[in-house]
Amino acid sequence: MNTIKLWGLLFGTLILSGCVTEATVELTKAPFDATTALTNGTSNAVGELLEPTQKFLSSTTPGTVAIDRLTRAREKTELFVGYSYEHLQADSARGSGEHIASLAVLAGIPSDRRSRFQENMREAYATMFNDSLPSREARLRVVNAAL
Repeated sequence: MNTIKLWGLLFGTLILSGCVTEATVELTKAPFDATTALTNGTSNAVGELLEPTQKFLSSTTPGTVAIDRLTRAREKTELFVGYSYEHLQADSARGSGEHIASLAVLAGIPSDRRSRFQENMREAYATMFNDSLPSREARLRVVNAAL
């Protein structure tokens, strides 16, 4: 009988020690897992927030294909139009202004054709800044006019 009690006590201790060990590991590991998840979430959020700015400000890598440069130029132009749409609308109504001049430079319009570009923007004002157009469509019309 003593042997059975001894084996039972030994078996119970082994099982109990295994449970305590796993629980202890989980309790010890939990704060590190939570901190890691929080840090990764913050890093990902910051990356998503800064990505458009990085695309806008980064230079073209030497050796990239022309299509990549055109795509980057379009992205930069779309970003600029998105941020300064109201100013571009006012400048286009006047046919001149710093935002429309900046758009011309960003779009790569040669300096000898910029005054004509500003005049074209003024003439196309009614079709580009039509209030009945969805916002995205109106912005795309401005980008397409520049490129």
